[in-house]
Parts: sequence; structure tokens; C-alpha cells
Amino acid sequence: MNPTALLNIGWQRWRTHSILAVITVIGCYLAHLYAPYADLIYDLTYGCGYVAVILIAYSLLIGPYRLLWRKKNPVNINLRRDVGIWAGITGCIHVIAAIAMTTRGNIVYLFLRPKAEGIGYNLLLSPAGVSNNIGLVATIILVILLVLSNDYFLIKLKGKRWKFLQRFNYGLAVLAFIHTVLYQQLDNRSSTFVTFTYIFAIALLSIQLAGFFVSRTRRAKIRSPLQ
Repeated sequence: MNPTALLNIGWQRWRTHSILAVITVIGCYLAHLYAPYADLIYDLTYGCGYVAVILIAYSLLIGPYRLLWRKKNPVNINLRRDVGIWAGITGCIHVIAAIAMTTRGNIVYLFLRPKAEGIGYNLLLSPAGVSNNIGLVATIILVILLVLSNDYFLIKLKGKRWKFLQRFNYGLAVLAFIHTVLYQQLDNRSSTFVTFTYIFAIALLSIQLAGFFVSRTRRAKIRSPLQ
């Protein structure tokens, strides 16, 4: 997005971005309250990590919610796109902070382990390795979606192709959920965190299914012959 376009996004979108920025700061502050003696890297890792998961889920709730009030969703919804942008920003901060917190420059050991012969690597299949590799795939999807979340690619990809690529957000949500649950188990997180994550995932799935059936029912009515 060029500087002129950035200035012309409108007051409503500026307000949305401001609110999402405040939510990100609050998330990091809550992480600080949870572990008051930890450093800033810890706060960014866990605060931005949970904020990213929540924003990814929220971006998937906007479409089904609008379906209850409108017959059809447009290709682009500014609120959904802006939430997705901040999910990408907080997700990337989480990844960078997590790498800084858990490695000393040997990033490759988060995902691979050296072969016994000393030449080459194998995929790291420990619980931490599986979670890290899932997180890596999720990060790649997240960065791609973040790069595409602008008017240039919306026009360049002709709407429908842009929308198709944005649907990878569903897979991203699944990967983010698995990554979160695995690390909650590895870190022996409080049962409150675990319960909240499962309830959140079940609620998201239920609303998505409701939106799917509403959309399917409406399409069936349109295709059926007039009575």
C-alpha cells in the first residue's frame, strides 16, 4: 500500500487499527502480569501469540455473523481484512520473539536434528519439534496472507482468486490451534488457558458450521424452481 492510499483508508479503518493496536498492548501486558519477573521477550512471545490466535479466530467469525444479516458477503470486508493484518503482525512478532527466547542462533534445531552420521538433518519429531514445524507452516501461510491483504493484490488477483487464497485462513486457524495446544502441554500451562483454548475452538467451529449451513440453505433456495 502506497503512502497516499494509507492516508485515505478512512477514519473508521484508522479507528479499527488503533483498537487492534491497543488490544495487542493489553495482551502483552496480561502476559507480563502472568509472569511479572519475565523479560520483554517473554511478554512479546506469549502476549502476541495469544492475541494472534484470537484475531485469526475473530477474522473467521466476521463472515458467518454478517451472513445472519445479509444475503451474501462481499469478496472483501474491510474489518475482516484489518483484523487479519493485525493477526499477521502479532503472529510475526510472536515468532521472532519465540526464536530469540529459545535459541542462541541455532534456529535450525527448532525444526531439525542432526543425523547420527553427522551429515544432514532429520525432521525433529519430538513434541516440541512437531509444534515448531506446525508453527513454521502456519507462519508461512500467515506471511503470505499478510502480504496479500491490500488493495493492490485484491485488484491484481481479480477478487475471486484473492478470496480463494484468503481461505487458507481456515487451515491457518487449525494449525495455530494445534501449535497452541501442544505448547500448552509442553509448558504445563494452567488449566484455565487450556480450557479457554478448547472452548474458543469449539465455539469457532460451531459458528463456522452455522454459517456454512445458512449459506448452503440460501443457495438451495435460489436454485430451486419458483413455487
